[in-house]
Amino acid sequence: MPKNQTITDFLAISFGALGYFFTRLLLSLALEVIVRWFVLLLWIAVGASAQQLATRQLVLDFEGGLAYLNGSPITLNPPARVVEGRALIPVREVARVLGVSLENLNHGTQGVRLGKLELYPALGQARLDGRPLGLNEVGQLQDGVMYVSARALEAALGATVVFDPLQRMLTLTYTHGAIARDTTRPVARFATDKQEYKIGEPVRIIEYSYDPDGQPLSLSFTGREEAYFTPGEKLITLVVTNRAGRSSEPFSRRIVVRPEVMYSARDYALRFYSLGRLFLDSEILSYPVLATDKQDGDIPLLVSNSPEQVARSGVLYADAISGSARLLAYHQNALPTPARLVVLVSNVDIVPVQLKVERLGETAATRVVAVLGQVSLMDFLLAQAGEQVRLEPGQTAALYRSDPLATGQGLNLMVDLQASGQVNLTVAMIEESLLPALSKEGLASLLPLLPNLEPDGIHVRGTFPSALRTLRVRLEGMVGRIVIGDGVFDPTPAGMDALTGQLVRLRGHYGLTYRVVLDGALNTVGAFSPRGGAYAGAIRVNGLLQPVPSNGVLLRPDNPLIFFRETQNDQVTIELIPASGSYLPVNLVVYRLQPLEATRP
Repeated sequence: MPKNQTITDFLAISFGALGYFFTRLLLSLALEVIVRWFVLLLWIAVGASAQQLATRQLVLDFEGGLAYLNGSPITLNPPARVVEGRALIPVREVARVLGVSLENLNHGTQGVRLGKLELYPALGQARLDGRPLGLNEVGQLQDGVMYVSARALEAALGATVVFDPLQRMLTLTYTHGAIARDTTRPVARFATDKQEYKIGEPVRIIEYSYDPDGQPLSLSFTGREEAYFTPGEKLITLVVTNRAGRSSEPFSRRIVVRPEVMYSARDYALRFYSLGRLFLDSEILSYPVLATDKQDGDIPLLVSNSPEQVARSGVLYADAISGSARLLAYHQNALPTPARLVVLVSNVDIVPVQLKVERLGETAATRVVAVLGQVSLMDFLLAQAGEQVRLEPGQTAALYRSDPLATGQGLNLMVDLQASGQVNLTVAMIEESLLPALSKEGLASLLPLLPNLEPDGIHVRGTFPSALRTLRVRLEGMVGRIVIGDGVFDPTPAGMDALTGQLVRLRGHYGLTYRVVLDGALNTVGAFSPRGGAYAGAIRVNGLLQPVPSNGVLLRPDNPLIFFRETQNDQVTIELIPASGSYLPVNLVVYRLQPLEATRP
């Protein structure tokens, strides 16, 4: 083969390979450019979609007049305002900052649509989710600007509205696209302040769960205790649920409780439980009964509780009073028809008498016995001074007239009176058909026709010398109890049935005010323990009134209720009236808080 031919062939092959190489290079570069553009376009599309689904949170600080969008300060022109307790936001401004379309409507009159809300200011009308409403139900037109309430926005846009009254701050959270919001699950998160604890040591939880759309969350813990009273490993789990009903995955943490004791269960409750909470103490009856200095007042107490079940119209009780007096009436209608309980006063003096109602509490038309006693007692202890009437000689007036009581319904009434002269007080149950138009004159004419009803032999009726019993107690030692209404440590008052002349005893001590003064009360805790059965009433400590208990009844003697904790003063004053319909006796248990050093190992 000629030499030049070989060179020619070599060059041809070389240039062919080089062309192939450059061709592949150009194709590779072109493909990379295409991929980059595709990724860029995809990123733009995803970004646009994410922007459409982005959550926007508008915070309105009504105290400072500021507004924030996703944490950045913004200006609303005009600003949001609070009118008559409603947060109002300019509709065009809220549409702008939330990125929501505000559609103009022209259905015979000018209006706008924001989500599910249509506003027609000229007509004073609106529609929310197709339902016609008055404009003032969803907003207000002020100075030519249409404002819409935050609650209306919540319904119109599916937004979440949370108002903080302490800071006067409203947070409105809106997510574009309700489906995206409803399918978002909240996330549960919490931590404990330590990993290891002693028995009875308070466990502090730091909860920081969140909802991606900013919805309020409800918390559901399992295994969580304020403190643990057995050693070992403890598992605490949290599940949170948003307002849309979506729940998080369970989130758990483990802690270890060491055998060392910081507080016993009883001492922990005494130191940390809030007033009104119950705790376990099975040793109450073993505690010493505290010595009391007893003194009874001179305000008479009239009790009308027999017959408790009233089967026919008649006089339940009557007696004369002068000066201060208290009346307690507790009855149930056992007639087959509706009836009313009435209290009549008659001036039997030869001069006019001024009669003043100082306090009155009542509960009527209920079949729940515990409710009768507790509510009327709360009503009585919170009552202001009532009306004052002038009775001419021989005049009779209706001091009280209940609403109609259906068969089986009962009534509890307590009233403190002040009369400038002698008056007769009469308590009667009268069936509705016999009442003469409910006039005072008609009731007075009916009174002589009513028979005196016999007591039932079970419940109490009579007049007793004192409606006030003062007990003064000097607290010494670590724990003790004051017994109320047992008839032994606390003697039962004796009195007389004015209708029969029989001697009677006030079993249960109902209607009697106990004023208990505790000296040496610094660093003490008081607990209320029922002994006779179910109890529902009220108690006042240093002027502060609280129900006992706040719900239901107290039943178990070993589950007392904390009703005071005194850490500043050396004297505590307790006011207690045994509640009608509840069972006596009760124990007021007073514990002295142990010094912190003594409770730690």
